[in-house]
Amino acid sequence: MSEREPADDEATGDAQAEQRGRTERDAYRMKVQELRALLREKGVPGTSQMHKDELVRELVKTMHSDQRARPMAKVATGKKSVVPPDDQAPSSRVPKPPRPAKRVPAGAAPAPPPFDPGDVIDVLLVQHQQLGDLFDELDGARGARRRDLFAELVRLLAVHESIEQLLVHPLARARLADGDAVVDARIEEEDQAEQDLLELYELGLEHDDFAEKLANLRDAVIEHGELEEEEEFDSLRGQVPAEELRRLAAIAMAATEAVTSADDTAAPDEIFALARESFPEP
Repeated sequence: MSEREPADDEATGDAQAEQRGRTERDAYRMKVQELRALLREKGVPGTSQMHKDELVRELVKTMHSDQRARPMAKVATGKKSVVPPDDQAPSSRVPKPPRPAKRVPAGAAPAPPPFDPGDVIDVLLVQHQQLGDLFDELDGARGARRRDLFAELVRLLAVHESIEQLLVHPLARARLADGDAVVDARIEEEDQAEQDLLELYELGLEHDDFAEKLANLRDAVIEHGELEEEEEFDSLRGQVPAEELRRLAAIAMAATEAVTSADDTAAPDEIFALARESFPEP
């Protein structure tokens, strides 16, 4: 039997590193609750106190220590829930608004009605999707395009957090059994995101550390949104009258429109202050 060549060991190591990278990327596509559920199934304790980065690292380590585990790609592809279909609660996610219809000749069928934002939960869910898209675009943008996208991100995040803090979190405090604990945790994350955004602005969009710090902010914002959807939004839909949620949507949309005209060169803290001032007094 021929001896194993060093090149074979190097190739094996490269393949394992590549597989580990794929596993980690797939894990980051999963929701926090899905990661926690998988780790609990594998007997890992303390998952409720872990943030997403810790959950991903623990899952990658667990997957690679168990030679009989399923490939990660099969676990995470499509972000399927680990809960059996019969036990799944209906998802609170909503599709993105439809694209405007193409112009049609005179005399043709009338244009569709304006997009209905639904209720305030729908507004926030759409904004979660928009924030994810903006982070993705920013990741590869440079120059003037990066400046424009960053300004758009600041405006959207400012009005989004204001909608949550002024309209939705108060409902959660009043209606959810553990409302105070849930809302306090979310507000702490929102305050941190605002500080991180200001730090990015002061750092400068062309700084060598910008991309890494932006990626950290993206991960925090996405995890924050997932926790809101899982711990607040679905429960509020079942406890707050639909007409009240729709009334709040109208207020949220008016504030969003007011903030879209904000100065692109203004600092994030100024934009956040403008966003809060765009809401009527309670």
